[in-house]
Amino acid sequence: MKSNINKLILIEVIAGILFAFIASKILHMTAALQIMYLPFELIGKGLRFLSLSSAIGNVIAIIIYAAISMIPAIYIIYQRKRTHKEDILLVAFTGLLFYSLYMFINPGLMYQKMPDIFSMDQSSLIVMKIIYAFIIYSVLIMWLIMKAIRFLGDDSQKNWKSRLYFGMKGLIAALVSYYTLLITYAKTFELLHKSENKLQNVSSIEWFKSVLQLLPIIMTILLFINIIHVVKAIEDHKEEQQMMTVARLASVAKVTAVVTVISDFILNFYQFLLGATLQNVNVTFAPDVSMEPLIIAFGALIFHEYFKRTKQLKEENDQFI
Repeated sequence: MKSNINKLILIEVIAGILFAFIASKILHMTAALQIMYLPFELIGKGLRFLSLSSAIGNVIAIIIYAAISMIPAIYIIYQRKRTHKEDILLVAFTGLLFYSLYMFINPGLMYQKMPDIFSMDQSSLIVMKIIYAFIIYSVLIMWLIMKAIRFLGDDSQKNWKSRLYFGMKGLIAALVSYYTLLITYAKTFELLHKSENKLQNVSSIEWFKSVLQLLPIIMTILLFINIIHVVKAIEDHKEEQQMMTVARLASVAKVTAVVTVISDFILNFYQFLLGATLQNVNVTFAPDVSMEPLIIAFGALIFHEYFKRTKQLKEENDQFI
């Protein structure tokens, strides 16, 4: 189990670095978040090129466009005997795909949808594309979560407990993968962008700031890994192993909280000091607070106290039986 998690994290780190190089050097992206709408951007450009190539190409582009947009509806038709209430979202998702893909095929139309606070430039268009992609992902994730809750919470089927534990481990592993991949990609892209694709041009200060920002993230990934071990111990019904894994989780959570607070303090103090000393340089002080690691760490500590108290109550009850 531990070996598989370590391999997964290593693969995610390598993939994140690789994606950053591709996005920065090959696709020439100017912002890391542009990768969010990359699939829709490629589909839009491909269909637009096909549509403008010839009359036959236009017909083929329309067919492909309709086929891609109809995928959620096709799923509903295919699963018609096993559909549930949450599948209504797929109907809305079909309409959303029709509209969103059409906007990516004709990105000039996005300018008409921009709020007045946006300027009519390329950076604003990037923001609009990210918004469209975010809405698509939000609806899809919402449907997947509702589907997972129904699947894992159905205690009418056999082996529902094993499916529940499997789902919990899978969810945490997915969070570890997403967190690792996203952060590795974003930080690598940031360094490449600041140095104009030449790592040797990155100043030591930038490396120092990156390390301070990465430390809480690394500790959070370790927290996720320990949570997986706790779930595995609970699934195996091994009380001694449960106490060991929960205690180890609490230790990692404490270290995570301390490392996060110290890293944020040093980083913010440095930015404040830099802004106060460099009078002739325009330096904007932007407080950097890593909330996610702190929230996850405190949650783990609360779980440890709850688990320890529950264990004590169980032992006290066993003494009276």
